[in-house]
Formats: sequence, structure tokens, C-alpha cells
Amino acid sequence: MTKQTKFILAIALQVVIIFAIIIFKLSVLISGTEVMLRIAPVDPRDWLRGDYVTFQYDISNLGAYYSSDEQIRNGDVVYVVLRQSGKYWVAQNVQKTKPTGDELFIKGKVESGGIESQADQFSYPYFGNSSLHIVYGIEQYFIPEGKGKNFSFGNKEVAAMVVIDNNGNAAIKKIYVNDKPWP
Repeated sequence: MTKQTKFILAIALQVVIIFAIIIFKLSVLISGTEVMLRIAPVDPRDWLRGDYVTFQYDISNLGAYYSSDEQIRNGDVVYVVLRQSGKYWVAQNVQKTKPTGDELFIKGKVESGGIESQADQFSYPYFGNSSLHIVYGIEQYFIPEGKGKNFSFGNKEVAAMVVIDNNGNAAIKKIYVNDKPWP
């Protein structure tokens, strides 16, 4: 195999990986179920990456009472079953196994609050701390350049239209501030 062929294969592999990521997110957006989740914005700008917002959802921190008697560890993949409460969707329970019924659920990963060691599982029957912090891969939202400067979400009702596919994968479709699309 020549150097030129190896170079072309290396470039082609990178392009295929990028397209696979794009196709995966598009498939979630096209075939998924739309839900509105309440959010609490954290960060409006990063000088190196441009304008983006970091979110923490109401379903990001869940107490021990959401568990279904399972020992959840940090790093575990979990499924949060959602139910509609008014115009928003809220957590109903957290489980380590993928729901099999008609329930709508979102897949996440336990970042903190779970059992950290073998000794903890006897001290804390469900979670290591009082609540689990779960990330869903929809915590950052990039916005058009210049729209994040001098903007504050303070004293505003902020929500995200999130699309969830049948496997619990999620993608942000649109952000709403005081019930109006933003930006």
C-alpha cells in the first residue's frame, strides 16, 4: 500500500466518522418524540469555543426516591422514565434496565451521587449521596456568534424542546425563553 493510499484512507475514515455522528443526531431529530424540559442555564460564553450555553435540567439531579431498588454506581448508564406534567416532562423514576413498555424514557450516565465503592453499598442502599447527577449529552447548546454576549437568563422561564428516540438518545431541537424561540 502506497503512502498516498494510506493518506486517502485516513482522510476517508475521518470523514466517515464525522458523517456517522451527524447521521445519528439527525435520525434522533427525525424519528424521536418531542418533549419540553425545564432548564437552568449555567454558562453563556467561552472565549475559545464561541457562544454556547451550558444547561442543567430539572431531571439532571434526582433524589433517592426516584430509584427502583437498584444499586446505582457512578458511571452507570441509567434510564429516566418521564411523564408529562402540564407542558413539561418530569422524571418518574430511574432504573438501570431499559424500559420495555410504552413509557417514554431518556438515557443518561451517572456523573456523581452514585455508589463509589464496595463499602458504600452497605452504608447507602440506593445512592452514595442524597441525589444522582445525571448527564444526557444535551447539556451544551451552541448559538449564533454574538447572540450570547450581554444576555442573561435570569428571571426568565427557560425550556428546551428535546427529541428522544426509542433507545433514549436525545438531541436539543430548540430553546424557548418565556415561551418564545431563542435565539
